[in-house]
Amino acid sequence: METDTLVRITSQGLLLCLSVSMPVVAVAALSGLAISFVQAITSMQDQSISYAVKLVAVVATVLMIGAWGAAAILRFANQIITLAVPS
Repeated sequence: METDTLVRITSQGLLLCLSVSMPVVAVAALSGLAISFVQAITSMQDQSISYAVKLVAVVATVLMIGAWGAAAILRFANQIITLAVPS
């Protein structure tokens, strides 16, 4: 493989990692922000509420987008194998 191909594959892999993980990170951040806002309004300072809500939100997100993420990773792996082992 040439250097240009390796750089292109590496950048595609990094972008794939970002695009697959971004929905989960965004949901965790937004749910944490919402729960913190509610806790600040109600003066509840129990940390387990925040963790429980984030856990449920992240698990639901992973269940919803898991198939899409796995398919994207599989396509990328097939692309790498095709480039690495020409037929």
